[in-house]
Amino acid sequence: MIDQPIVSIIVLNWNGKKYLKTCLSSLQNQIYKNIEIIFVDNGSSDGSIEFVRNSYPGVVTLKHDTNIGFAEGVNSGVRISRGTFIATINNDAEADADWINNLVIVMESDPDIGCCGSKMMRYYDRKIIDSAGIEIYQNGNAYDRGREEKDAGQYDQQEEIFGACAGAALYRKEMLDEIGLFDKEYFAYFEDVDLSFRMHLFGWKCIFVPKAVIYHIHSATSGSSSPFKIFYIERNKLWNIWKYFPVSMIIIQLPFIDFHYFRYLILFFRKMIGLIPVKEEPVLNYSFVSILFAVIKAKFAAFIGLPHILNQRSKFSSRRREFSSLSRWIIKRYERL
Repeated sequence: MIDQPIVSIIVLNWNGKKYLKTCLSSLQNQIYKNIEIIFVDNGSSDGSIEFVRNSYPGVVTLKHDTNIGFAEGVNSGVRISRGTFIATINNDAEADADWINNLVIVMESDPDIGCCGSKMMRYYDRKIIDSAGIEIYQNGNAYDRGREEKDAGQYDQQEEIFGACAGAALYRKEMLDEIGLFDKEYFAYFEDVDLSFRMHLFGWKCIFVPKAVIYHIHSATSGSSSPFKIFYIERNKLWNIWKYFPVSMIIIQLPFIDFHYFRYLILFFRKMIGLIPVKEEPVLNYSFVSILFAVIKAKFAAFIGLPHILNQRSKFSSRRREFSSLSRWIIKRYERL
């Protein structure tokens, strides 16, 4: 263990007490022992912080009085960490005992690897894939590779990918020191996409590690397709487009950027005439007005934040060669429905 680099595992929490025993116990049972677990609480009111302090005294706790978001919450944990590598895992996830060990083996195999992604499986149906890395589309939407696919070995190959879902990833601290932490302005969602773009801009690689397995309860905190989630995804995807996409691609894709929401119109219409059960589409648990309002609000918020985004883009202007290479990761289709 003396020769093992320290891995700091950051668990961000907001009112997720009911998931913590499963998550933290799985981390304490890791085969890789040179770890520190940092529990960051974003103003929970369900007794989460007290539960962790009483039940897991070896865990480092960091309490915030309010919900400062995923991005800055994780950042605060990174700032107090001691690790050579930084692992992030969602509070509603259970890690395989060899999770960290498999990530570290790959990370140490190549000094140009800045990030390793995990094979995330569904917690309640462990034959269904939750994420095998991130892929980015031309309309700015980012998706989990393999999501909802039955695992038949199609993602069992270790390979370079665009990015890793921050719900279960390992980052080289040296890389984060160079490219910066998660952008706190994103608050939640797509901050890992933003970090992935920056990672490639600075010449780092991201590797998918199929042997590093975790089991995840998808969207347990924010709710699947909730107006909260849709707002941040819609706003942040625009920021990523404006910050990283080639100008020509931005102009070409503008008419198609909201194509995704025609799908919602069709779904709500089918619900009204009784052709589709609500439980099959989580977004239908909310009113169409609330979804539409979240989308419109996101557009306005995106433009309000445009000065920050353009300032960030200008900082990368000296990396013209690397900037142009980002397009190789963008899938040249407007939407995956």
